[in-house]
Amino acid sequence: MLLKGELFPMKNKLCLGLLAAASGAYLVRRLGLRWGATDAEVHRSLPGDDVVPHPMLETTHAMTIRAPRATIWPWLVQMGYRRAGWYTDGWYLWVDRYLWRNKRPPGADHILPQFQHLAVGDSVPDGPPGTAFFTVVALEPQRVLVLYSTTHGIAMVPRSLRNNPKLGFYGDFSWSFILDEVDERTTRLIVRMRATAGPRLFRLLTFPLLLPADFVMARMMLRGIKQRAEKGRSKETAQRPSAGLQTPAVSG
Repeated sequence: MLLKGELFPMKNKLCLGLLAAASGAYLVRRLGLRWGATDAEVHRSLPGDDVVPHPMLETTHAMTIRAPRATIWPWLVQMGYRRAGWYTDGWYLWVDRYLWRNKRPPGADHILPQFQHLAVGDSVPDGPPGTAFFTVVALEPQRVLVLYSTTHGIAMVPRSLRNNPKLGFYGDFSWSFILDEVDERTTRLIVRMRATAGPRLFRLLTFPLLLPADFVMARMMLRGIKQRAEKGRSKETAQRPSAGLQTPAVSG
């Protein structure tokens, strides 16, 4: 039997544990909703918001890239399965392989000319044929790329269930990539995800997983694009002749 003096330390430990759990949950949710984004970026309207006008979940992530929009844009338009990939870390390829049974090649580390001609209405695959894919619904060169999918939300549902109209499975998912110029050498890349899904039980089971998954994916992708774009910018700068240098005259 616990003595009265022993009961209070146990209550204190329980309170501290609950406080730590609540703080951790708040931090995870905040990071999941807005990693790297400013208050202004989170609350502003962005191109593509009208694609899923009444989202049940919205996240906004952002990163500063030391490169102009023209250098970053080619990395965006070539994204996709069996294209340039999504620029994720190497360990995520193992997750894809052993959890989702999907063998993806590593993300490209150079510009692929064959995938530079993206247009509204084009499909961007996110897996083998017959699985998830995006449709380009908005594109403004060097400024805006918006992808939309009705296949991602229900991809994990067995085909026999998701094709049954009586069950009412659906999922709408938009992914907006916005390039905001800070100055001629610096760009903010903003990525916004908006999603809605049903029925209610399906949403309750999937959305708690979607939030951390979106955070991990967006963080890896932003870092991958930043590394590639800044590396490419450094090469361009190194190869450009200095404006102050003059070629010495050659006497005949």
